[in-house]
Amino acid sequence: MPRVVAIVNPVAGKAPGAKLRARAVEELKRLFPDAEFIETSGPGHATALAQSAVDAELVIAVGGDGTVREVVCGLMTARSPIANRQSPFAGPVLAVIPVGSCNDLPKNVGIPRDVIEACRVARDGKLRPIDVIRVEMSGAGHTQQTHFANAAGFGFDAVVTTEAQKSKHLRGMLLYLVAIVRTLRHLECPLVRIRTGDFGAEQRVLMIAAANGRYYGGGLKVAPEAQPDDGFIDVCIGWEMGWWSTLKKLPRFVAGTHVTLKEVRMLRTPELELEFLEPVQVELDGDVLSPQPFRRFLLTTLPRATSIRVA
Repeated sequence: MPRVVAIVNPVAGKAPGAKLRARAVEELKRLFPDAEFIETSGPGHATALAQSAVDAELVIAVGGDGTVREVVCGLMTARSPIANRQSPFAGPVLAVIPVGSCNDLPKNVGIPRDVIEACRVARDGKLRPIDVIRVEMSGAGHTQQTHFANAAGFGFDAVVTTEAQKSKHLRGMLLYLVAIVRTLRHLECPLVRIRTGDFGAEQRVLMIAAANGRYYGGGLKVAPEAQPDDGFIDVCIGWEMGWWSTLKKLPRFVAGTHVTLKEVRMLRTPELELEFLEPVQVELDGDVLSPQPFRRFLLTTLPRATSIRVA
């Protein structure tokens, strides 16, 4: 296995991402002349490639948050210690080159937006341990386990992600703001049972965001106090709201001041259990689960489960 493996998503970032991706790959080849470069061929392929690269010293994810999530999933399910490596973590060090539509994880952990700078961080950056969130899902006779690194959304924000994926050119926060306005036309608030620590509720919700970092959705400050290495999930619950109330409060979610709204409950917990009594859309780091047969979700923090190169 080569010491450095770069996993490249050839469709990350939609049309604007192509130029960024080409610049990034060219710079990485200059910085890592002996690296192996592999393009993904579809959903799930980055996970399989990361599993195969578990004995490398460095795995570079060239893509967006969804690509990073798949790589993390692969590293989490097939890790082995590496002799004589300076990192105290089992498995390869992770580096990220942000060429996706939103790139929230890089913003949360300290990776530059500029792809050339990010390539240099991949080679020379310092190591930062980060938590990974394990998700156990069950329902309709199906069970499945997966992971995410930045944020999961249940309900409204997952529907927004689905809407955002229809755009071919918009990126970042503008992409999600436009998708939010479009989603408000068919707003739904599913019924859910929430259990964590000493908190429990059964109520209709607009959305539930389980965050490992402060930002998601292209820069919405959903969990302003979250730290990706503190061993906790920061949970933002938006109770049932109408479309006009949601639209009026949107600037508060962008700025991170929504935490004082009476319609919002913030929790910090190492484990979160959700049981939806009605169908709900789910997204993990921008990847929408499809098909989605699950009703019960158990989210558990794996503290400092991997390490990542940051500025």
